[in-house]
Amino acid sequence: MVEVVLFTHIEDQSPSGTLGTAPSKASYASLRGKLIEVATLAKARNLVWVLQPDWKFLEAARLYEDAAVTATTNGKNLLVYLREDLGVPIDPHSHENGGYNYTDVAHLLEELGVGGSTVIGGHIWDPSLPQFQGWDRFRTPVAGEKYPTAMWRGDLLIGAGTPNHVNDPVVSGAWRPQDRDHYFEDDPSGNIVTFGAWHNDVAGVEELVALYANGTVPPTTMLTASWNIAPAAFTGANAPADVDASVFAPMASLRDQGLAHATDFTTLAKTWQADFGGVAALYMP
Repeated sequence: MVEVVLFTHIEDQSPSGTLGTAPSKASYASLRGKLIEVATLAKARNLVWVLQPDWKFLEAARLYEDAAVTATTNGKNLLVYLREDLGVPIDPHSHENGGYNYTDVAHLLEELGVGGSTVIGGHIWDPSLPQFQGWDRFRTPVAGEKYPTAMWRGDLLIGAGTPNHVNDPVVSGAWRPQDRDHYFEDDPSGNIVTFGAWHNDVAGVEELVALYANGTVPPTTMLTASWNIAPAAFTGANAPADVDASVFAPMASLRDQGLAHATDFTTLAKTWQADFGGVAALYMP
């Protein structure tokens, strides 16, 4: 069974406008409603969908989640409502812009009542690129920049990104990167785990299913896929119904056939240890 993580990044441009202004509040309210709709659709399909927000959306939540707003979500702020009522796992995501780093985002999640994740929700992996984010610094706790008294240590990488995702490596599986120059080599003593994101969304999952079926990959090897369902996908005229039709429905079908399983990154790490013995296996065609 292929292990799949469906997630959404809220980037550091959202909500639009300057925080504290009426246009910003309106932008936040619109996105808030769409997130609830998507989470409701995922829950109706009995699928896990993960939210990974950057700092601006979280600071907006601290500003705008007042009593009038939370009255629509059982008296809870949006993040708590998504996690507690709709079953949405929430992880930090950060481009480390605007004076905020990953630790600051993790701190904001704590402040909003949904902390605890040790997932590093996206990073530029290639040390030859100027945008390289130094994932290996999380081998020990990292202090915040905006909130310097905060400390956080991430230990789960969600894949290996490149700027604008134009040259992401095509890899499936789980391993512990040895170091920044040997990212695709497993270090059994490493304290950071990463998962291959594979490619091509649902069609890519079907490719992995075929690898199991034709014996190319044995069932004792964990194959993984994940992708970002960008907010643009559920803010159009036919959204979020099109997300349900193009992603949630086919994933539920694969699940019902016993071919794929939708999960979150934290649970995936536990599954890798419990069901696959934590044995590293990378599939790179």
